[in-house]
Amino acid sequence: MAFAVALSVAGALASPAARAQDAPEEEAQEAEDEAPPPVQQQKGRRKVIPARADVGGKDRRATAADAKGGPSEKDRDRDRGKAELPVEERAARGVAIIERGGQVLGLGALLAGDGRILTALSPLGAGNDLTARLADGTTVRVKLGHHDRAWDLALLVPQTGKWAEGLTASSRDPVRPDAQIRSFTAARGKVAAVPLVLRSHRSLIGGDDRQLADAIELGSRISPLDLGAPIVDEDGRVVAVLGRGCAPNEGKPCTPVAFGAPISAIRGFLRSVPPTAVQPAAWLGIQGVSEASQVAKGVRVTVVHPESPADEARLKGGDRAGSDMILAVDGVPVTTPEALADAIRTHAVGEKVPLTLLSGGKYRQVTVLLRAAPDPKAAATKKPEAELPPPSSSGKATEEYRK
Repeated sequence: MAFAVALSVAGALASPAARAQDAPEEEAQEAEDEAPPPVQQQKGRRKVIPARADVGGKDRRATAADAKGGPSEKDRDRDRGKAELPVEERAARGVAIIERGGQVLGLGALLAGDGRILTALSPLGAGNDLTARLADGTTVRVKLGHHDRAWDLALLVPQTGKWAEGLTASSRDPVRPDAQIRSFTAARGKVAAVPLVLRSHRSLIGGDDRQLADAIELGSRISPLDLGAPIVDEDGRVVAVLGRGCAPNEGKPCTPVAFGAPISAIRGFLRSVPPTAVQPAAWLGIQGVSEASQVAKGVRVTVVHPESPADEARLKGGDRAGSDMILAVDGVPVTTPEALADAIRTHAVGEKVPLTLLSGGKYRQVTVLLRAAPDPKAAATKKPEAELPPPSSSGKATEEYRK
């Protein structure tokens, strides 16, 4: 919910981090089942956390959500097909399954236009080594970028890949008599929507014994493996995220319960995300200048960084006679170093990207495997060289969730 950390959740989930990426000094271009301690598995069955001590619930049967993707050349048809899916199935494509070593820990909501994942902190346990399984079945490594113990929120940052689909925030009050609210569950590696009852707003006790003044009380039972799942309204927009807290009992120990962290809490959480909690920027590894020949305009390569993606793809730098001119990145024309940096930034670490080149009067195409730029500290001992200007981040998606 940087849904606005990008989930363009009408302005609630996106986080404030700008996509800052330090490229090396040589040349940098950014594109870009019970599990955790609280969740214990007993005899292969999933323990259920009551949303409220006195509230029962029905078993939920998960139906597989559509996880179909299409090649880039069919983007238009693919998008049209997604638009025709039921609301809950479209929303399910913005839900990730959080795992460690193949074991499901919980679920998470992908922030629209951002790719980072909003989830619950409590199921994650200790350490990283986390992966997120996306709607198309692929998995990406993720790292914890920010967390809030009180509201049981965590922001996970993918280290590879870039998932474009995600969820946005709702501005509607979820606790309405006529509301049709759903959450999500995972079955056999697929995510499916399930009905969820919201009772009221109430005070609970969160992590570090902090008071949660506006938590959403649930009237359904929740599996610990569904913690972190988004709660969505009739339009598939996020109204809350499932977390774990404690219901106070006068004179008695509080009762563990699942609850919904409302959009207001998510906004505050995303506003406090540190600027460093961003995906590593993709790096090509060249130094170049704008140039126009008699037949084309592009970016002439003057220097190729050793052991860079460009070096591995055998791009040639140097003088006009022997160097390559980059004309396009994945079919997008580039005529300046800034345009080249912008084009690379739209791609992610681990992505294979075709480059159209002109060299010696002949056109050719190569594919580069983008990766993160080397650690600037490791390159500090080397002589600084001019580099393509680092791309600036607009942070629009994040700003939308923060509004």
